[in-house]
Amino acid sequence: MRENIKSILLVGLIVVSLVQSYYLIYRMPGADSVANSEASYVQTEDIGPRTSIENTIFPDQMILHLKNNKHTVFYPASSNYNAIYSRLKGSNFSQFRRLSVQTVNWNEVRNDAGLEMTFSSGIPVSLLERTLDISPDSLFEGDTVNRIWIYNTANSTKPRAFFFSASGDVVYEATDLDWTSADIQQMTLMNTTATNYLYQTNSYYIPQTALEIQSLTLKLEMYTTEQMQRNLFFDPGATRNINEENGTEIYTDSKRSLQVDTKQKWMTYTDPTAPTTGTNNVSDNVLSAIDFVNQHGGWPGSYMLLMDNNSSNDKEFIFRQYIQSYPIVDTEKLKFGYMKLVMEHGTVSSYERSMLYTGINNPPLNESNISRAKVIALPGGKVLQNMIKAQIPADQTIRDIYPAYRPTLGNGVVVLNPVWMVKLQDGQSIVLTSSNTSISMKK
Repeated sequence: MRENIKSILLVGLIVVSLVQSYYLIYRMPGADSVANSEASYVQTEDIGPRTSIENTIFPDQMILHLKNNKHTVFYPASSNYNAIYSRLKGSNFSQFRRLSVQTVNWNEVRNDAGLEMTFSSGIPVSLLERTLDISPDSLFEGDTVNRIWIYNTANSTKPRAFFFSASGDVVYEATDLDWTSADIQQMTLMNTTATNYLYQTNSYYIPQTALEIQSLTLKLEMYTTEQMQRNLFFDPGATRNINEENGTEIYTDSKRSLQVDTKQKWMTYTDPTAPTTGTNNVSDNVLSAIDFVNQHGGWPGSYMLLMDNNSSNDKEFIFRQYIQSYPIVDTEKLKFGYMKLVMEHGTVSSYERSMLYTGINNPPLNESNISRAKVIALPGGKVLQNMIKAQIPADQTIRDIYPAYRPTLGNGVVVLNPVWMVKLQDGQSIVLTSSNTSISMKK
């Protein structure tokens, strides 16, 4: 009996001790933040809109081919572009066969009714099949595609569909597709009110008349350094701050660092602890990059994934922002309108972006984010041809020419002026100007 009473008293003392410990740890002033700090550092707060891989993969242009050297170019977000892309995404392509690119005379095909879509930097098939319903074999799935061409043939009710390898020497023909010649013919009717384009011998197209594009003045918002510091570091309280004479602020926890250019409002986050051994998988790296941005800044608008085709680089990616139908191209004086990430086996080792953003989450634009808009006529026809001749060296090969927005900062706003961009074979991009001067930029 006495032993039982001792046991009961001992259990009671233990319970009282546990209750007292609970109140000491969790009910003292300030104890909540201590107990929950580890969880709060791991689960970062979303400070911008999220996106998915499917929203970052889309053709930079669609070229509608008609007979007699007539062509029309549709750019992203236009009504005709959206209608065609919806049809494409709802279609199935399968039973691929690999052919030499020289198997088909593409100059002859260009004069047949057809649809050509380009991905300027190329997209790995393993990522493309997340957007399009394609059934690749192992050889095709390991390749990268920079062009899709579907066109009618004279003696068949079925069009032919080719996916071009970014290597430039092979194409993959989908011998089983659910398109008909009538689908292509229906698309050619979209040309009735569209601008006609002329094909140039170097594989690019220019409009026969001027393009009317809005020049936009958009209101700006900004992430604060404190927001990004809290968002990027496991324990923001353990970071120390270094102010450089050139206006750069550096935050570091002795492993990772965040550099902020206070003049350009540009941030660079680096993590040297990312793993460096093993094989990088491009699809895994892209998906991890998108997830990282979802949690660390978000996507204030529409962005296109760009790959580095000049090297076998499966870990460096750029996401270029689009406003309405056109990309924003940064300048040497202003980094704006893109994000750059370097991945190591699914972990971010470098993350760059502007801390300024336009305050819009995809078009349409409206009075809440536009300060001013006016229509600018980008020259076409012979005027544009003369600009190209005067400003592009004769020994340079032009890969493409396209309209884009060039940004300049104002007081709380960014001004986006439409310009013609010329992309050269070596990857260099040049802004065409109205005078005989030009502005060269890095890729």
